[in-house]
Amino acid sequence: MSAPKILSLKDAEVRQALGGTLKVMFTPDSAGTKNFRFVVGYFAPGEGLRAHIHPESEEVYYVTGGKGTVYLGKEQKAIPVEPEMGLYIPAGTIHGVKNTGKERLVIAFFVAPGKEPSKEVAV
Repeated sequence: MSAPKILSLKDAEVRQALGGTLKVMFTPDSAGTKNFRFVVGYFAPGEGLRAHIHPESEEVYYVTGGKGTVYLGKEQKAIPVEPEMGLYIPAGTIHGVKNTGKERLVIAFFVAPGKEPSKEVAV
């Protein structure tokens, strides 16, 4: 059994992935999680994550700050997002996000089981 982990966002590892800045909170590598990954993304105006999929994992986006657009599916359906909005993204669904606002966009990403890496896709 793993021990509980406590981590301040300011102390989280910063990574660049798919064109965006992510703070790694809890993952199999960082915290020994077995069934999920939890990271927080920070995007300046015009920044975001390129289109990608998680072949075997579901994902939840929860917006905590700023405004942006999430793009879903092969058709890249545009979904405006703002604070206190959540989106459920089924496994294998193409998705990405872009900050279309004037302030920093902050999104919490919860991926489960999160064992496979994200795969960038052309749209």
